[in-house]
Amino acid sequence: MPSYIILSILEGIMCGLVYSAEAVTVYTILNALGTGESFAKLTYLIIYIALFYLITSVLDKLYWIIIHPLIAQTLHYRMHRELFLKAQSLDLSCYDNPIFYNDFIFAMDEADSRAIKIVNGIGTLINRLVASGTLLGLLFTIDTIIAFLILVVSALTTFAWLYCNRLNFKQNDECKPLRRKTNYINRTFHLVDYAKEIRTSQVADLLLADYNATQHKLINIQKKYGKKFFIMHGFINNILYIGLLLVTILRMFIKLLAGEVLLGEFAAGVNTILRVRRFFFDICQHISRFPEHSLYIEKYRNFMNTIPTITNGSISIPDEFESLELRHVCFSYADKVCQTKEILHDINITIKRGDKIALVGYNGAGKTTIIKLILRLYDPTSGQILWNGIDIRKFNLNDYRNKIGAVFQDYKLFATSIAENVLCSKYTEDKKSDVLNALDISNFTSKLATFKDGIHTQLTKEFLQEGTNLSGGEAQKIAIARVFASSHSLIIMDEPSSALDPLSEYALNQNILAHCHNSTVIFISHRLSTTQMANKIFMLSNGHIIEAGDHLQLLEKGGAYATMFNIQAKKYVNNNENHSD
Repeated sequence: MPSYIILSILEGIMCGLVYSAEAVTVYTILNALGTGESFAKLTYLIIYIALFYLITSVLDKLYWIIIHPLIAQTLHYRMHRELFLKAQSLDLSCYDNPIFYNDFIFAMDEADSRAIKIVNGIGTLINRLVASGTLLGLLFTIDTIIAFLILVVSALTTFAWLYCNRLNFKQNDECKPLRRKTNYINRTFHLVDYAKEIRTSQVADLLLADYNATQHKLINIQKKYGKKFFIMHGFINNILYIGLLLVTILRMFIKLLAGEVLLGEFAAGVNTILRVRRFFFDICQHISRFPEHSLYIEKYRNFMNTIPTITNGSISIPDEFESLELRHVCFSYADKVCQTKEILHDINITIKRGDKIALVGYNGAGKTTIIKLILRLYDPTSGQILWNGIDIRKFNLNDYRNKIGAVFQDYKLFATSIAENVLCSKYTEDKKSDVLNALDISNFTSKLATFKDGIHTQLTKEFLQEGTNLSGGEAQKIAIARVFASSHSLIIMDEPSSALDPLSEYALNQNILAHCHNSTVIFISHRLSTTQMANKIFMLSNGHIIEAGDHLQLLEKGGAYATMFNIQAKKYVNNNENHSD
């Protein structure tokens, strides 16, 4: 913000002039007293200085109380908004990289405060330079040797500050991953998401042990760097300061005894020397901190300069959906561990308009990864995904994703109203029927009737005491309603009924079938009762498609799907027999 920098510079110049005027005034008044100047002349001088101080004091308070907080908040808002927008545009794979994620947290935590410190530092630096220029000129008229000593000590202090600032950056870099872990443990103890497990298991002991170990590491880092900081700040800098102070007072006292200066000049001289020393130390300190600030800003710039690999195409996506084809698709995650083993290998799936497709298999088979590829959260390592015969990488990314409605197994509800949770956007009255219809399809209508505020009921108690916390099944119905709140060419249901009981699951499936009669749907489910709705089922294992066909064909085949289905069917029979007893 150029205006912020300009205002900071002007404030620095003004304060520098104030310090300069103060020192010159003290020196002039004391000398005038020593030489017997008239009372009237001194009175006029004091009045002029008082008016000057009054005006500059009001301007200074105006800047620091009103202007500076306003600009700082605006800068915070703009930088974080840029970070949010950038984070939204980045590949999901970025979150798989701990180094990148740490830099992202660094940028979120430090960038705006460091930018503010840089601008404030520029203002303070100019302040000190203006004041020091005046005072140093005055000091050379009093004692040239002391003036040179201050310059030498200031240079040594600058090197000490530069060294300490680099140490401080290294310390923060080592502590950041550990603080992330302690912040995570903090969240587990205060968020309701973890409350039941914390109270009904021994996981609290496990977390506390991890917390203790992490804190001990932080303490050891603090000890390691604390010793170095003490040597540089507490020992070397203090010796330089005390030595300069003693030499200054002793030399001026000798001059006073020798009659080379008057008592007023002695007092003014010592005061000026100490002020110059402090201002020069401040200059050195601020100059030395700019490299430290730049290290943090560099992380922000690196984050903002990250180029997504999931990029927009230039072709408009067709209005009508005809087919989706995965052709020889292979995929490996980008980290070194997973590169040795493909998550998906030579996947070939063709989906026509109106198809009901089910992806089944045990955990880790690759089902959800296929969904991530279809949504272009990742791109295949090799092979193609074709929409109406066109590679999906050629389409505008937002337009393409808007064609797909997806509910994820690890869905999240937000601290907003039910309506905004369903729409995942701002609610307006013209969308009321869409929201109510979507909630009806997901079988949430009866629960909705119990809320006095209806679809305007606030979810979670994060910000409102009167907010509502839903059960797992109820929350999942809200997530399912999202895919029915607007029209989509393709609907993806990733474990849509995992939190529902069998009766609720059956009722939901019937509703989905009725609503999606002419729609194209991809189901992922561990409960194979859901897969009976599909006209084609793909059984995955270790990233390979090992079986394909409809429900009856796969049962007749007697392979992995039939085995999995029969095991689940037996559980349902046993449960029913136990309930009947």
